[in-house]
Amino acid sequence: MKYRLLFNVLACFAMLFLSSCGTFDKRLNPIQPKVFIDDIEIEDANLSGLTALLTLNIENPNDFAINAKGLDYTMSLSGTNILSGENKNNMSVPALGSGKIEVPVQITYASLLETIPKVMQTGVASYNFSGNIHTRLFKIPFDKTDELKLPYIGGSN
Repeated sequence: MKYRLLFNVLACFAMLFLSSCGTFDKRLNPIQPKVFIDDIEIEDANLSGLTALLTLNIENPNDFAINAKGLDYTMSLSGTNILSGENKNNMSVPALGSGKIEVPVQITYASLLETIPKVMQTGVASYNFSGNIHTRLFKIPFDKTDELKLPYIGGSN
């Protein structure tokens, strides 16, 4: 009788352990969240460049909340790096949900001026916004590439 009880207890622990391994693995290898630039608001302009506030919308496709200690990011426009930085604000994005965060950024005029000929020639402003969301244990990468077609500029219509 004692052996049967011991066996049942060990079997329950084994099942619990094996079922939690799948959840643990999901947290160690999360699905990449989608990060969209929702809004860009110019806050200040001076002789060296612009200070803007990016509002990011983060969509979490995972079945667990992402509790972050901040994020790092880089944005390129038509192949030219126009901004990069790190935000150390805490944020939480619910499981299978979305959340917004505001990120202050600095953009130099030199980086913008480098992109103008490329955009004027093609009429397309391609951009890439990528980085990592920092949690207590690991970083979750994100990457968004898209293009904006500008009417009546360059290229053949």
